[in-house]
Amino acid sequence: MTPDHVEQAADWQARLLSDRCSDQDRARFHAWLRESEAHHKAYDLVSQIWQSGSFAPAQRAAPHSRRAVLGAFALCAAGAVAAPQTADAQSIRTGRNQTRHVVMGAVTVQMDACSALTCGPERHKLDFGQGRFAFSLRPEQAALRFGCCAWRISGERGDYALDVTPDRMILAVISGGLNLHHVHAAAARLGPGQLMVFDRRTLQARVTEGRVDDLLAWREGRAIFHETPLDQAVAEMARYSDRSVVLLSPSLAHLRLSGVFHTRDPKRFFNALAHLLPLRVLIERDRIAIVKL
Repeated sequence: MTPDHVEQAADWQARLLSDRCSDQDRARFHAWLRESEAHHKAYDLVSQIWQSGSFAPAQRAAPHSRRAVLGAFALCAAGAVAAPQTADAQSIRTGRNQTRHVVMGAVTVQMDACSALTCGPERHKLDFGQGRFAFSLRPEQAALRFGCCAWRISGERGDYALDVTPDRMILAVISGGLNLHHVHAAAARLGPGQLMVFDRRTLQARVTEGRVDDLLAWREGRAIFHETPLDQAVAEMARYSDRSVVLLSPSLAHLRLSGVFHTRDPKRFFNALAHLLPLRVLIERDRIAIVKL
């Protein structure tokens, strides 16, 4: 990851926060994100700076100036690239087609590919970045505290699932319970079988009952789609590919896809797309390109 990557990520963050951001902009952003692991790392860094509150909006409905946000990110993020990691905080990441099992005292975390979390400085203090996680809490005391997308979360003994993208966060309770607090959203309480969907652009959150098990299908090597927009499905399967994946035709982004696919054979998934949807898939030496007919 270079300062240029961070500057590009800051530019994208500013564009996504702008009230002029279009569906085409978001499709191009997802294509940029899938181009390389360095782009993922740069955007994670920029997201962490934003979520830390240093440049967060003072009011929920306040408009975002693209120039102001970009300038702030460029200055802060460029310095963060060269800054050494502090001894009392640890960043843990997984790359494409890589998973990781992390145990920290009373917390056990399974990380899917292209995921990131930060541990410390306090004992059991976790901040989840982008990615997909399954985690268990076994606290000696009443609850453990952690964070994600500016939410402060207190968790009881139990099992949980978390899926974080640039646009939204989904947090589900398999067993146990969670209390959630956010400065710009209403507090929430989640019990077994419930999940919260948080839109990171509008700061709107809703609690519902849904397919909690689907969020954990990745642990069994499956990706489950229910009328999922193509750009989201491609982004999910790209994390398991040994090649970068690019959706070259933004107009394809909103095509819908349903089915169960094996994450351990992403090439088969991309080959199948050409038979399921009106598009072409070009499998090249170092990338997979998806274009309209």
